[in-house]
Parts: sequence; structure tokens; C-alpha cells
Amino acid sequence: LATLFMTFAAIAADYPTRPVTIVVAFTPGGPSDVLSRIVGKKLQELLGQPFVIDNRPGAGGNIAAETTARAAPDGYTLFQFNIANTMAPALFKKLAYDPQRDFAPVTQIGSTPFILCVHPSVPVKSVAELIAYAKAQPEKLNYGSSGNGGSTHLVTELFKTMAAVNL
Repeated sequence: LATLFMTFAAIAADYPTRPVTIVVAFTPGGPSDVLSRIVGKKLQELLGQPFVIDNRPGAGGNIAAETTARAAPDGYTLFQFNIANTMAPALFKKLAYDPQRDFAPVTQIGSTPFILCVHPSVPVKSVAELIAYAKAQPEKLNYGSSGNGGSTHLVTELFKTMAAVNL
């Protein structure tokens, strides 16, 4: 057993021997991109090889996921998996990848809180008041999100369902 662990350690010591790509499902400059660049820079310092960020936005993260799933399974293409990719099988009838089959988790590199905010012109001071206001004026309030299937869209849909409101 000790020999087996020593063998794995020796194999791991040789990685990486060439640049590693981190595929990000969002545009440059956003939180996911910035986090990937911070992690990539630290990995480059620790492992001595470039970690290149490859932004592939669109289709609720599916373009990036498909790109990564089609890459050689050799550890040189990493994917910043996110909530949108977790939800994709429930949102899309056909995917070119399987989130469980095509990806192996490595580590969690971050988490994102969701914050509910309203414009100062909306006459509410609490979530309960917002729900009452939205129920009194169905379809009069709009919300912003990162796009269909994105985390801000999905969390707002969850809020709408739980609060029984139509935004």
C-alpha cells in the first residue's frame, strides 16, 4: 500500500509538463473569470507551468462544458463548473455532454451569495413588503439576470415560486 501511494506521488510530481487550460463559461472581467485568473496564477506559481484562461460564454454555460467534455481527459483542460451546469439537464432536452459522466470534481474554489436588491423608487423596505407589492401588481416588476439558465435567473425563478409572485 505504501508503494502504491509513493507511485501516485511520483506521477503527480510530473504534472503539469505543459500549459493547462481553464475553461470558464462566462465573459472576461466577471466574477468567475476573475476567480479563475487568481487560481490560475497561483497554480502557475506553484507548479511552474502556465494556466491559460479560455472564456467560452453562452448557452447557460453549455458551450464551455461541451468544449471541456470533448477535450482529452488528461488533466490539461480544466473546467470551472458552476450552478448553471448542474441545472442544465433539467433545463435542456438534449446536451452534448453528461455532467456526471464527463467531469470529475477536483475542488471547490469559491461560492457566491445571492443578494436581493430593489431600486429606491420601489416603495418597500423588506422582503415581505416586496412580496406583497409584487402580488398587488403582478407582472409590473422586472428583474435582471445573467441570462436564461444562469444562476441569477434560476434563483429568481425559485424566489418567484416560493413567494407565489409573477415578476
